[in-house]
Amino acid sequence: MNTIICLIVFIHLFINQVQTEQCELTLNDDVQLTTSIFLQSRRFCGSYNFLTKNTHQIFISGRLVDYKSHCKRSIPNANIEIIHVQSSFRSICHELNHPNSRGYFNLSTSVTIPLTEQLFLRVTSPGYETIIKEINLPSSQKRPQTILLNWQIVLRPTKEQIKPQQQRQRMNSMIDSLMSQMTLDEKIGQLNLVTLGFDVTGPILSQNVEENIRRGLIGGVFNTYTPKAVGPLQDLAMNSTRLKIPLIFGYDVIHGHKTIFPISLGLSTTWDMALIEQSARIAAQEATADGLNWVFSPMVDIARDPRWGRISEGAGEDPWLGSQIAAAMVRGYQGHDLARSNTVIACIKHFALYGGAEAGRDYNTVDMSRITMYQSFLPPYLAAVNAGAGSVMTSFNEIDSIPASANRWLLQNLLREQWNFNGFVVTDYTAINEMIHHGIGDLQEVSARALNAGVDMDMVGEGFLTTLKKSLDEGKINEQTINQACRRILEAKYKLGLFDDPYRYIDESRTQTDIFTYENRLAAKDFARRSFVLLKTDGRTLPLARSNLNLALVGPFANDHRNLIGSWSAAGDWRQAISVLDGIHKLLGNQIQILHAKGSNIIEDAPLIELLNAHGGDIILDGRSAQEMIDEAVEISKKSDVIVAVVGESQGMTGEAASRADIGMPECQKRLLKALFDTGKPVVIVLMNGRPMTLTWENEYAAAILETWFAGTEAGNAIAEVLFGFYNPAGKLTTTFPRHVGQIPLYYNHKNTGRPFNSTQLTEKYKSRYIDLPNDPLYPFGYGLSYTSFSFGSIRVDKNELRGDSDRLTVRINVHNVGAYGGEEVIQLYISDPEASVTRAVRELKQFKKIFLRSQQQEEISFIITTNDLKFFNTNLDYVWEQGDFIIHIGPDSVNTQSTLLPAPRPLLANVGLVTSSSSPISQHKTKASISRSPSSSSSSSTNSSNSSSSGSSRSRSRSPISRRSRSPTPDKPPTPSSSTPPVTINNSNVSSSLLQQQAAAAAALFSSSSLSSLLPMYSMGLFPIPPPPPPPPILPAVNFSPEQIARVCETLEENGDIDRLGRFLWSLQVAPGSANLLVQHESILRARALVAFHLGNYRELYHLLENHKYTRDSHAKLQAMWMEAHYQEAEKLRGRPLGPVDKYRVRKKYPLPRTIWDGEQKTHCFKERTRSLLREWYLQDPYPNPAKKRELAQATGLTPTQVGNWFKNRRQRDRAAQAKNRQQYGIGAGSYSPPSSPDSSTT
Repeated sequence: MNTIICLIVFIHLFINQVQTEQCELTLNDDVQLTTSIFLQSRRFCGSYNFLTKNTHQIFISGRLVDYKSHCKRSIPNANIEIIHVQSSFRSICHELNHPNSRGYFNLSTSVTIPLTEQLFLRVTSPGYETIIKEINLPSSQKRPQTILLNWQIVLRPTKEQIKPQQQRQRMNSMIDSLMSQMTLDEKIGQLNLVTLGFDVTGPILSQNVEENIRRGLIGGVFNTYTPKAVGPLQDLAMNSTRLKIPLIFGYDVIHGHKTIFPISLGLSTTWDMALIEQSARIAAQEATADGLNWVFSPMVDIARDPRWGRISEGAGEDPWLGSQIAAAMVRGYQGHDLARSNTVIACIKHFALYGGAEAGRDYNTVDMSRITMYQSFLPPYLAAVNAGAGSVMTSFNEIDSIPASANRWLLQNLLREQWNFNGFVVTDYTAINEMIHHGIGDLQEVSARALNAGVDMDMVGEGFLTTLKKSLDEGKINEQTINQACRRILEAKYKLGLFDDPYRYIDESRTQTDIFTYENRLAAKDFARRSFVLLKTDGRTLPLARSNLNLALVGPFANDHRNLIGSWSAAGDWRQAISVLDGIHKLLGNQIQILHAKGSNIIEDAPLIELLNAHGGDIILDGRSAQEMIDEAVEISKKSDVIVAVVGESQGMTGEAASRADIGMPECQKRLLKALFDTGKPVVIVLMNGRPMTLTWENEYAAAILETWFAGTEAGNAIAEVLFGFYNPAGKLTTTFPRHVGQIPLYYNHKNTGRPFNSTQLTEKYKSRYIDLPNDPLYPFGYGLSYTSFSFGSIRVDKNELRGDSDRLTVRINVHNVGAYGGEEVIQLYISDPEASVTRAVRELKQFKKIFLRSQQQEEISFIITTNDLKFFNTNLDYVWEQGDFIIHIGPDSVNTQSTLLPAPRPLLANVGLVTSSSSPISQHKTKASISRSPSSSSSSSTNSSNSSSSGSSRSRSRSPISRRSRSPTPDKPPTPSSSTPPVTINNSNVSSSLLQQQAAAAAALFSSSSLSSLLPMYSMGLFPIPPPPPPPPILPAVNFSPEQIARVCETLEENGDIDRLGRFLWSLQVAPGSANLLVQHESILRARALVAFHLGNYRELYHLLENHKYTRDSHAKLQAMWMEAHYQEAEKLRGRPLGPVDKYRVRKKYPLPRTIWDGEQKTHCFKERTRSLLREWYLQDPYPNPAKKRELAQATGLTPTQVGNWFKNRRQRDRAAQAKNRQQYGIGAGSYSPPSSPDSSTT
């Protein structure tokens, strides 16, 4: 045997996924292995091509395992066959039929076949998908060789299409069977969560863990990880307990597991949901590789007080943005299938209102109104529940004077009944025991109240374990409640696949392949760069020069490793973090001169140092005096061109139980900064912190301030790349930075007061203001600068009204990168409601888009607004939208915005008594029918709009005689024409042009009167479908209109752009029987009907009018635009997003213009004519357009540059093929390649 090839193939099949991987490995001159794996439709088809000298004998050894178990569960019955189809050769190499075989096999076979034929390796097992491997053995003249194949083959069970209801039935059947065998003690044991190992955030009560596991009195363990630590505990549960119920293992995986990402507050400033989801996905991958299957994340508490230490764990102050981030985190942790071994159960915390602690002091009381809860604090929890989170953790605080862990309204009525949460609820650390200090009972009482309220698992306190049996005997609880809690814990374990394989998360090989990998560290650096927020720049200092620079790097964090990974980096190793000094050295090496000095300690407050070091040891004092360190920093600064000062908080100064009364820079660091400012050199401040800080003084003197938070494992590398311009910072704040701690709580979406302060009227006293400080923050929500500059155009809306839940409004704005660098910008859309049934926030974030623009590039950004963006909670806690004026604000942050007024709706096809019945996303209560104001006239509308724009918060709007809050909608019946209203008579008399104009003007004035403002539906003449009717219309005067006069009225109103009055005019036409046909013969009337149908969104009527009536060329452009825009809007509604160029091209191709509005003219939306003609014309000039020309053609045709390039490529290929055919048949065209002589010579 000359050569032995050892091939180890690990095949993980993923259901319903198509994946192709290719690798080519040259072993030596004689043997080459090429592997291609194609996974399609849940069936494996692999091919292995062995280019060998000769092959006669094959040895196969390996193991068959179930895909769920990863080497822990064997296949009980399997056949391994080598099949040669051509010669009918079949060798059953091995048959596994013993349940304890563990799946191992060793076999060999000799075959005598033509070497050019194919062999197939087939693995079959009942209940599993068949694996077929095709092995090609090409001919060779060398002597025979031996191939040794060493395989681990992973089989996936055959997946039948099981409905969710059937899956639920199977789970219930299994759990029912298990619970019928469980004793009361074992059921209560499942509700007991104990801690072991590394991180403890409260008192540990009795922890006889091993003995309690053997007795079945523990359902889960947290604060321990790694397969070596988790494996023995799971072995204990599986081998030493009566029913062998597996344990669940949890841990605080907040912003990464081993690879640490920026703190959660820093991740939120990326405003990138895909990035945030990816961070959770990587964290889940590493956590599961370390033996965990449950993470206590995400924390979704809204925080408005930066004194609160745990603000670092959340997503900031905005409920809408917090909801998006919460859902993204849950999706990242749990994926689409919890049965996969790289997903974990997410745990929403802390439910609820934990971030509203009074005075920002952790664990403190929370007291707020229900409407504030629903409007501003509860939405992120709901978003996480809707994303499928498997568990919820209760908070320490009280709600409505009842601690959250005993609050039945919170856990039962709201969470389970209204939100339909079906996971399990766990308390925070000893939260049940701490209710004793709240004063609502002893341990037995609070434990019973917690269980009855809806708590399923007691963390650490052992109140359930020690008191529930006694409470059951005394009748304080019932066994059914215990059974429900136990069932929820067992359901979670079932969904994780622990009953199929308790060891599926315990695989030591994954600790080498899935944890702290190079790819994960690259992701950590990218996440860190994107989280940085440039708070200030003078436009000159940053980015720093990459050569010929003398840099002074000072500050207690300049060469620090301990604090980079931040708080709640439980499994992270700070020794693996990259410091700023190391990052700059690695990036630039010797290209610049770096002078380093510490400059100061982090803090010098002895009691605080003692406290922090008792729980983390992150404060290490320098042996020198404070003045000596400052002198050293000043000395090197004088030799430098620029100073970078890395200052801020230690990780122990933020996080749980780390509230600060003063959130300014520590005094010792402030003295250092003052000395640096006094040198006269530009100072760049790099902040490391876990909360907003008061930086008013620093902002005044620093040349630039870069907020980097605690950036994680790759902090130093990321900071270096941003400082030197390798990456342009684009982060945006998700919390407000106050000027002074006295402004707290300070948040952008506050409410107005009866005496709002106007900053232009500084002498007014009796206003809501500070007399010694401005009201506005230092850095507002959404704020963040860049190395480049962006300009925002004016806001454009496609219409000024929303007509109901199905209507949509498109808002557009142009954004232009006017700077010298390419960069990202977050375009933020806010909405404010200046008048409503309840007081509203001054503005609320509703949408945003993050884009990248090259230098001098401009892009149009569009947003789709629906009534969902206008909804809020009223006093009945119904989630409703009300008719009225709304103001749209768009800009780079919450303060510097462009604004436009969306006036009070005056619907055409809406009932005056508009019924808005919607399900609340929080309470899910049905809203009552609410009657909006009746629409006002156009003249009053324009007046209101101008008044609204100029009067600020004191906007006035006309009110309807019908009360806005009325609850009596008009019954649905068509209006009955009044008997005293004569019908309009159609005659064909000739009327002079001047008379027609006079009558048209009179009719236009007539139908603009406010008395007709309530005439909404149009149903006469079959013009439109009969909508929900208004009250009976007022009596119309008798006016005899000829078709020409009606057409002139339509033209006049159309030219004036008054579609509202045009619609009312068409509706009002009372046509005598037999006369309606005369109207549909006039193009102006047909065009008016089409225009009204388009603006009403009645696209079916629009298409009918355009396809069944012939129009002249003068009308084509307008009607073509309406045709395409209607199809675009329908496609956008179907897709739920704006259309790009490719999408619009597909729509145009699918819905070509009807011949009634297109007669082949050049200027048209028709792809076949306009696009091809443009491309053909250029093709005649140059068949090889350069990239710039491709972009120009793409813009002209609506295609993408890639599509344009493909068109030219295909055209050239067809021409070459045609020339080759001509040469072959006729001997012509043998010369050099040339384009066709005519653009019509071929078609695409």
